[in-house]
Amino acid sequence: MAFHVEVDHQKCKGCEECVEVCTVRVFEMQERKAVPVNVKDCFGCQTCVEVCKEKAITVKELEVEMSEIARVLLKDILS
Repeated sequence: MAFHVEVDHQKCKGCEECVEVCTVRVFEMQERKAVPVNVKDCFGCQTCVEVCKEKAITVKELEVEMSEIARVLLKDILS
């Protein structure tokens, strides 16, 4: 699974809570704001969302896009 992590820089107050709680170090402070720099490492626990008092962080699961060939093969298998 892959996730999209976004920080609203208008809302972020630079408290660094997300940096401290993220066990896979997705965030880094840049110019006194949290920036998701290692998004590929995010496993979607949403702890950062929970600790953000400003509600500046969103984590969304990305949908897997299938090629047309994969769809045809799956259709044949599931039919």
